[in-house]
Amino acid sequence: MKKIIAVLTVLCIAVAVFSACGKDKKSDAQNNSVLYTYDSAYSFEDASIRAYSELCEAVVKGDSEVRMNMGFIDDVLQLYYTSFPLKFIVESLNPSAEGVLSIKYKDEEKHINQANDFISKIASIKEEAEDESDIAYAVKLYSYIALSVKPSANSSVTCYETVMTGEGTSFSYANMFEYLMQQKGIKAYHILCETDSGESKAISAAELGGELYYFDLYSEYEDNGGKLLKFFGMTSEDVKNSGIKSTIYTNKQTAADASDLIFEACRECKSWEIKKNNLLITKNDGNVVQIAL
Repeated sequence: MKKIIAVLTVLCIAVAVFSACGKDKKSDAQNNSVLYTYDSAYSFEDASIRAYSELCEAVVKGDSEVRMNMGFIDDVLQLYYTSFPLKFIVESLNPSAEGVLSIKYKDEEKHINQANDFISKIASIKEEAEDESDIAYAVKLYSYIALSVKPSANSSVTCYETVMTGEGTSFSYANMFEYLMQQKGIKAYHILCETDSGESKAISAAELGGELYYFDLYSEYEDNGGKLLKFFGMTSEDVKNSGIKSTIYTNKQTAADASDLIFEACRECKSWEIKKNNLLITKNDGNVVQIAL
């Protein structure tokens, strides 16, 4: 009898150890260098940013509620709905007078796995584009998305779905690029546009080396299957020449002007490569332009 009890005790300890290891692995996946970023067009008090981060962390962990000062709720929800891809797995957020925000998930059984899978996918893409140079990272990331994401028949596809399924619209292409730029610590902006023909679309803006540039990944795919850099690092004039007549941030402010010409050769890009810390652009006329990274 004592031997049986001893064996059962050992088994219980083993189960507990393996269970703890499983929890550690889940925790590692949930905290796999994820940053709770937001569109760089927004500027809020530090307290609002902290509350937003706490909400994002609660969703990643699969918590059913998060406590916060409801005086910040408008700012928090604005950041959440414009900048947090994992909002897709949440069905509703319900604030209470007691300072508790209840979280209801679309799938109560799978939401933690959905969060983990998304974070792992983001980490994998970021690793593939990783580089000490912000410009090189931006080029690699831009190329990865423009090459690997295909247009979706679903006009309301989200950033989360685009990351996980490889299908998107101009809006989710842009969201994905911005989110991954922000994960690198680069300021990135979502730009809402109207084309000359009256259609709505989205492009991205980001700051590299202290200068603002525009990026249109969806047009890159449409133009050449995402193989080139014709719509990378555009100026405001380039954007206008591409058939866009208005650009605004998601906070409804007019988008800032971009005028730096460092990537001017990209407009005539025939091929490109990164070699010895330089971006080499071969133009249509065969001339090669070297851009230091």
